[in-house]
Amino acid sequence: MKRLNMKRLILKRLSNKRLKNQGGMTLIEMVIAIVLMGIAMIAYTSFLVPQLRDSATPHYQTRAAALAQSFMSQILARGFDENSDFDGGVIRCGEGDDGTKQERCTEPDDLGEDSEENRPSDFNDVDDYIGCWSTPTTVNKCQGKERGNISDILGEDSGDSYKNFRVEVKVAYYDITTNNSAPTKSTIITPYKKVTMTIYSSNTQPLSLTAFRGNY
Repeated sequence: MKRLNMKRLILKRLSNKRLKNQGGMTLIEMVIAIVLMGIAMIAYTSFLVPQLRDSATPHYQTRAAALAQSFMSQILARGFDENSDFDGGVIRCGEGDDGTKQERCTEPDDLGEDSEENRPSDFNDVDDYIGCWSTPTTVNKCQGKERGNISDILGEDSGDSYKNFRVEVKVAYYDITTNNSAPTKSTIITPYKKVTMTIYSSNTQPLSLTAFRGNY
């Protein structure tokens, strides 16, 4: 009888031990699990978020390149200077007779928009585009003088395509005859103007494009 009672006691203790072991996680174990899950989530998101951001970069770069090409093509289609001869281009500015419009090119400090040319359709020389061309969502980021909307240059249908873009345009005289491999900015009138265009798009790296317009 004693042996039977002893056996029952042993079985009862074993059963209680199993129940205790199956009672769930302790508070310390739960805290450790939460900490480990937090570390895992930080590692996961730190890897995933940059991947998602970078996946859009090629798309923005392609659109920025298309915008730059269209914009620059319009600028280079204009004349060298406000005082150039637009009636056949026979006389270059700086070579006209005394008292004529072509007597001198525009002074370096006077480059930029002309008072009587308020719309892009009136622009006739490359430095008319100097300034910042933006959209309603990017106009507050302009570095140069605010000139208008990108759609003013490329047409109304371009507004939605480039809503997060802005274009900064600079034009200056450059000397390329002294050292062709490294043209230098000039403080006097020269036969060349350098057009520097920078395209800003969302959070991607800016795209810069340069071109030279000769006095011809």
